[in-house]
Amino acid sequence: MGTPIIMVETFQVPLEQVWKAITDKDAMKEWYFDIADLSLTEGDTFNFYEGPSKIYHHQCKVLEVVPHKRFKHTWTHPSHSRGTSVLTWDLDELDGETRLTLTHEDTENFSDAGSDFSKENFEVGWHGIIRINLRNYLYHIERTPFTIEINAPAEKVWKVMWDHDTYTQWTTPFCKGLYYEGVLEANEIVHFLAPDGSGMYSQVFYVKPYEKIIFSHIGSIKEGVEIPVDEAGRHWTGSLEMYTLTEKDGITTLLAEVDIDQKHKDYMLSTFPKALEEIKRLSTDAETII
Repeated sequence: MGTPIIMVETFQVPLEQVWKAITDKDAMKEWYFDIADLSLTEGDTFNFYEGPSKIYHHQCKVLEVVPHKRFKHTWTHPSHSRGTSVLTWDLDELDGETRLTLTHEDTENFSDAGSDFSKENFEVGWHGIIRINLRNYLYHIERTPFTIEINAPAEKVWKVMWDHDTYTQWTTPFCKGLYYEGVLEANEIVHFLAPDGSGMYSQVFYVKPYEKIIFSHIGSIKEGVEIPVDEAGRHWTGSLEMYTLTEKDGITTLLAEVDIDQKHKDYMLSTFPKALEEIKRLSTDAETII
């Protein structure tokens, strides 16, 4: 018997709100999966798939339901494996906050389905589902896409975005003189800074040069110093900022996806397109030197 996957996360919202998020099919559709036949009756079975292409059939049997406390069910992939695992969602109230403990046992039983069903892949998946998707849902953070077509190869667009001189130019709509410090390599910490030394620090979650980069934002910086995540910062720490470049026939489509809270939504909706236009201008300007 292998070691279970255990993920513990505390949210600054009432327990009832988290319980609804993990047991109400309409709520779950917004951050988790579309489970049309969801049931909270012990012994019942429910089914769902991943994404619009409906791959990876999941079938689950309800094992235990303790309202506002525990939701426990099997987790199987009948189209790919003969194995069965068990998933448990436990909730505890802590001074107005809610601690969620997710335990996924027996994932090694899917070894007959190949590497896509490895424990490591489940761990990565649950990290995204709980610490990003659920958190965003509970804190009303929306992943907002911005896109632009640029008549330039992806390599040049990438260099415009991340060369230090041109980075300062295209980010001017946000703040004049913005710059970054750090190396754009996986797991490295990068500082995004204004001239007065304020800003934020982020981890490079994933990077493939000229194609994609994902930043996971961590916390604030004041006078050049990383500030430990405080109560206010817990709402947005872990938020993602992603850039994807797709080139076809010499034209690059740049897709930026940003997790935005309600407080900054209007500002970002008006400012981010201006920044993308600057990337386009610099990428198509023959005088741009990078």
